[in-house]
Amino acid sequence: MQPLNKTIDDPDFVKTRLKEVFNFDKKLLLGVIDDSFVERKGTTKNHPKIYGGIKQYAEGIAFLRERLIPLGYSKFSRSNSEWVQHKSLGILINFMAGNPNVGRKDFIPSNEEQLQEVGTARNRNPKGTMFSLIAKAQLDGDMLTEKLHVDTWCWVLMYYIDYKNQTIRSELSCPSQLTPDGKYFSEYHERIILKEISIDPESEFDTILSPNSPDPTPSIDFQIRRKKA
Repeated sequence: MQPLNKTIDDPDFVKTRLKEVFNFDKKLLLGVIDDSFVERKGTTKNHPKIYGGIKQYAEGIAFLRERLIPLGYSKFSRSNSEWVQHKSLGILINFMAGNPNVGRKDFIPSNEEQLQEVGTARNRNPKGTMFSLIAKAQLDGDMLTEKLHVDTWCWVLMYYIDYKNQTIRSELSCPSQLTPDGKYFSEYHERIILKEISIDPESEFDTILSPNSPDPTPSIDFQIRRKKA
């Protein structure tokens, strides 16, 4: 497998690329992100503030493993970093939260300060140091990947919860470089942009009651007869 040094967002190309490189469908990844978010929503105001993110990360890793192990993947852990691995395909996949640019092919100017300061998709938590210990071969800063010799390519399934627009954006990407402090991703060999997930309850309700959906209230046939004296 060789990364293409590009960002892929065309649905057909995404489908083909995921099958070619990873041997699974985008629905599997979207299911992991959606189900881990549901677990996050199960936290309450009485939980520690950071627990929601920790729980989503932990459940996301578990869901990713549960669904990929039957496809030939296995658990992989090193330096307190949790992954799934496919040895014969030469792939490692990690799961983590990212910044608002995750899931966006082109970074459109924004009034949000965090988007003005950072022009690329990055991991939210400073996990680059642990990542670099495992992905050292692909993080040499040389974007000419045909010159790289990498036995195992390290990918990240990153997500960003956009509460304002009630969506979750995500991507499966292969970092190529970290920021100077070694904490965040700054460049990529390849980014595979996934379909946005709606978390708007109204949207889900409208879908259930759409004209194309069956009537949620079943009709009941019955007869009324006069009671005999």
